[in-house]
Amino acid sequence: MASRRDKLLKKLLHNVTGEDEATLMKLTVERICADMCDFFKSFYSNEGPGVMVYVPEALDEKKSMFYLNLEELKLAVNDLNKRDMSGVADVMKNALNRAEAIEPEKEALFIIQDKEKMSLIHYKLDSEGANFVQM
Repeated sequence: MASRRDKLLKKLLHNVTGEDEATLMKLTVERICADMCDFFKSFYSNEGPGVMVYVPEALDEKKSMFYLNLEELKLAVNDLNKRDMSGVADVMKNALNRAEAIEPEKEALFIIQDKEKMSLIHYKLDSEGANFVQM
């Protein structure tokens, strides 16, 4: 699935540069998040509160997407703090705080981790359209 998605993204962005590329990438990420809300709800009901993690450049395609529940998030934060990875630990702490208070029928929580950075995305659904907040 990830390799198919990568091929589609490369095809989409092939002849695009600058601001257009950034806009298309943002719209693509928003579309992926909207599609993933159903998966988030399913994991939430099975494993409890947590965050969906997407690693588009994972070497093993099976490890490109996974769910971290609250306990796993706490372990990740502790591990990152021990390794003095404060920036990444801050993203995980923020994810942990938000995951504890999320309403899965109204919102979803995602972490997108690529080679350059880790982003927390809080996707809020409402009657007037989706609110995409990247932190």
